[in-house]
Amino acid sequence: MRTIFLSFTIAESSVSDYFSELSNRLAAEFQVIIITDGKKVRPEGISSKIKIFKWPSKRPTNWSDLRFLIQMVKRYRPEIMLSVFGSVNMFLIVGFLLGVKTRIAWSRTISAQFASKKSLQMRKKYVYKLATHIFANSKATKLDLVQNFGVPEIKIEVVYNAVKQPLDRTNNIIKNKIVYVGRMHPSKGVLTLLQAMPLVISKFPDVNLVLVGGELEGKEIKDLKAKAEVLEIGKSISFLGNRPKICVLEEFSEAYCTVVPSLVEAFGFVVIESFSVKTPVVGSNTSGIAEIVRDGKDGFLFEPGNSEDLAFNLIKLLGNPELRKNFSEGCYQRFLEEFEIKKSTQKLVLKISDLASV
Repeated sequence: MRTIFLSFTIAESSVSDYFSELSNRLAAEFQVIIITDGKKVRPEGISSKIKIFKWPSKRPTNWSDLRFLIQMVKRYRPEIMLSVFGSVNMFLIVGFLLGVKTRIAWSRTISAQFASKKSLQMRKKYVYKLATHIFANSKATKLDLVQNFGVPEIKIEVVYNAVKQPLDRTNNIIKNKIVYVGRMHPSKGVLTLLQAMPLVISKFPDVNLVLVGGELEGKEIKDLKAKAEVLEIGKSISFLGNRPKICVLEEFSEAYCTVVPSLVEAFGFVVIESFSVKTPVVGSNTSGIAEIVRDGKDGFLFEPGNSEDLAFNLIKLLGNPELRKNFSEGCYQRFLEEFEIKKSTQKLVLKISDLASV
């Protein structure tokens, strides 16, 4: 039986859910070996046929990780190595040196999202040359790979993120509840969202903005709370901090709408997670977000960083429950067609099998 190595963090996250589902499907025709830096050794849902190993280090960048992976490759002789996030460099270098036939890097971020040293970007540029294929999670990510890392377009395949379909439940929608989920980093556009709220509150005094993510005692949330007080909107805003995934889905399902105000985004799991519980999204018209949200069908798109434009769209949606109902139906249908995890991974298994056969 052919062998495939996958490296990803096993955790309670949509990324982990995706690669766990992919691993299970690949196990029908491959010997699947997962190498993880996660804490859980074998979480519920991963087939017992799959072998799981842990990197020696918390992040696979050390000599011990290099020696470990060389030994693993020599022992199991994989035909395919697929990696994501922190393991990409190690997987590509060892796979290339030991002659692994198919070496796939999965790119899931845009360089503009992070302050990165030029030397690190240059290193990644050379490492990507060792890949036989690169999967990008959006067209925006693909464009970034071509423009900033010099990857030939022919080497890149766009493979969208996908999430599980939640268990059926009745959505108890709270009419004036708006939800934001994500980091509190400036690139996420939370400040734009806060600046939009005074105008929204002037039209809908009972509106409640719930922000999920970040450390409650961290500087970013403290600064945003101070800004909310300056804007005199503190009573209409709740910061919940980081929450387990099941709680995040509950917040989405209760919300009238979700706001994704990022200034730049490779894709955005929060968009399709919101879609999966039939909650429309008001998102910034940028990069990966605009690839998912169909303006006027699943929600609205607004000019990135433009708080007035965001407020205008929120007011328009809050004032039209029938439009919200139409958006709800549209976004859920889009989720089922494009971003449901079983359908997505089934297509990808066929793609990977074809690569192994070449």
